[in-house]
Amino acid sequence: MDHTLRKITKKYYTYECGDDCCCYEDGYEWSVDGEFVHRSSCEDSGWLAVLKHLGLNVELSGVDEKDEEIWSL
Repeated sequence: MDHTLRKITKKYYTYECGDDCCCYEDGYEWSVDGEFVHRSSCEDSGWLAVLKHLGLNVELSGVDEKDEEIWSL
């Protein structure tokens, strides 16, 4: 197993159109060792993209209070 220390960064962003069009977006930009990996308002998809970038074959799922899967990525 590779024990190399990797640096994961999560940076908040906001974006607004400059044409009075009422568009607005915010979320996070994810990078690994300074390399851009993912940009999204969904934090779960960001973590998934980082893990896959690191070479892990993963699935992310959410469960309810009964431990039943209610969504997956």
